[in-house]
Amino acid sequence: MRSRVVLPVVALYNAWQAEGLPELHRALYTRIDFDSDALAEGDLGGALALFESGWATLERLGLARGRAVHPDLGRSLRLIAEAGTEFYAYFNNGDEEARTALVAVSGQDAVRVVLTPDKHFVLEPVRPEEAPQALVSVLPQAGPGKGSLISLPADALKQPRHQRQESDGFMQQNRYATTPQEQQVEALKKLLAEPRIGGGQLYAARRDRFGKKARCPKPLTFFDTAGGRYLQYQVSSNGQPWNTVQPADFGAMTSRLGQLTSTIPTG
Repeated sequence: MRSRVVLPVVALYNAWQAEGLPELHRALYTRIDFDSDALAEGDLGGALALFESGWATLERLGLARGRAVHPDLGRSLRLIAEAGTEFYAYFNNGDEEARTALVAVSGQDAVRVVLTPDKHFVLEPVRPEEAPQALVSVLPQAGPGKGSLISLPADALKQPRHQRQESDGFMQQNRYATTPQEQQVEALKKLLAEPRIGGGQLYAARRDRFGKKARCPKPLTFFDTAGGRYLQYQVSSNGQPWNTVQPADFGAMTSRLGQLTSTIPTG
């Protein structure tokens, strides 16, 4: 795309199918509202009207003629379908329905697609070298949380059975955390227990030289509390998994997202 375009979900689906592209990207799936009861009874009127409205929108925007998709839109959809590298997110904010965003990169071209609350896709070109920034910038706004980085072995929050039994005693219940790791465990438990007002997960994927796509084994997770946004991710240290939680500002999120591609299995 040469400029920003806003399309109803069904319009993009129509164009995708008309271009003969493979299965829709998982970040582009969303529910379409129509009378499912009528469809189950064999009444196709509502579904056909929705289908026709999608084509009418494409024609009105100059992105289709008849059932032929404009080359610019066709190239953008093919870029999404065949991207060499991609970053995408599933997220929610407050009581709104979960949404998605995707940045697809192919060579010197990149396109971003964002699902809006009113079921439209916003497509626009972005700089390929700034793909992580392009994705993070469309997430709901939130300031970084308070406190410092917490990094613990993945099993640190799992108490051994004998410790769980001992914790029933009065002395154990009133025992203060003494070691640095115990203090971090208590701080993390307190943070994870705070009410969430939003959050999501960020992924990276890329294709190998044979065109096979692989995804990062572990996503980045972010969560928003009244105190701000936090980023949660897993790294490996001496072959052991460690979970890290840190206040999440724009720089921290884009840096970590960019590093996700290095975790994608090769071969």
